[in-house]
Amino acid sequence: MDRRSTFSNYFLITTFLLVLASAFIQDTFKIFPPLPNTENRSLSNKPAFDITLLDPFPVKYESYYNDHFAFRNQFVKLFAYVNLDIFGKCPYPDQVVLGRRNELFLVMRELDTYLRDNLFSKSELNKIRSDFAYRKKYLKTKGIEYYVAIIPTKYSVYPELLPWYIKPLDTLSRTDQFINLMHELDIRVIDVKQAILKVKDSIPEQLYRKTDNHWNDLGGFVACREIIKEVSHEFPSVKQLKFSDYSIIHEEAGGGNLASILNKADVMKDDKYVFTPKFESISKPIALCPYTPPDEFDKNDFFHGFYTDNTALPKILIFHDSFGNSIIPFCRNSFSRTIFIWDKWQYKLNEPIVEAEKPDIYVTLALESLLQGLMENCEYK
Repeated sequence: MDRRSTFSNYFLITTFLLVLASAFIQDTFKIFPPLPNTENRSLSNKPAFDITLLDPFPVKYESYYNDHFAFRNQFVKLFAYVNLDIFGKCPYPDQVVLGRRNELFLVMRELDTYLRDNLFSKSELNKIRSDFAYRKKYLKTKGIEYYVAIIPTKYSVYPELLPWYIKPLDTLSRTDQFINLMHELDIRVIDVKQAILKVKDSIPEQLYRKTDNHWNDLGGFVACREIIKEVSHEFPSVKQLKFSDYSIIHEEAGGGNLASILNKADVMKDDKYVFTPKFESISKPIALCPYTPPDEFDKNDFFHGFYTDNTALPKILIFHDSFGNSIIPFCRNSFSRTIFIWDKWQYKLNEPIVEAEKPDIYVTLALESLLQGLMENCEYK
């Protein structure tokens, strides 16, 4: 065996052993700085070893190790880079749809809602009917005006940016079923989708974030303006919203929640619109949350409240999801008391809060893809 062959053999053996030991070496000496986790989820925690309860330990430890082994985040990032940047494919097609111009769409619940293959059953519609009939009757006895506003997903607003192969079935959507049922019950529905589409066709800026499933502040402003416009039919004193009342500045922002799923939030950029009012705000925040939030839910997400000294204005109570956060800054000056409650995607009536707040206006604000959760949390059957 010549010297060159001997060197090659030793080199291959040494390299192989280093590869095998690399995870241990990295965990021990931290030669390479660890990359932060950019996935849109919480990683598994290391389970405690309990000699009296061994059965669940192997599964829990495997889950923990799969989330924390050496070089994991580097490999995840490389996987996303190879698929997205080299081959133009979404690395996680079960979670994110890669649309035209690199527009990102959320798969979970939103794709099925757009495809119209998750319609409510007859029994589910009856469950919603009973619950909302009770809501209408209850709120009417309290002298409270009731409105329901359904938020469209990005699929419904920007279908032209979807891949060619994503086409909805030629049938009613679950959103249509719900809205038709509200009309049947004579509950007022605020048509947020049509307001969004009308503005979309008149301005070049997008109303939803490119790398996120949420709307941006432009979209939130349009939705809030539509809600206030509808409410003002019954309450003419409510302050209307106009774009001209704000100075709007465009800024570049980092990637949103869908970019995080793809491990590209640090390189995928988005658009941010900063609204600065040209008027002096008349509202003051309510600092302390007076209600108990749902279990394992942040009280800072659960409650936002404001009041003004103009008691001639009506009081409004809005139950919402994460889309409602973009509405909060625009709504606060139009009412004497403005209360936003994010009840952990349950959309319940929450009678104790109604009794305490005694609002003039009650609004249920729900994303169309989350109507299933609304149905599952119906309390009055």
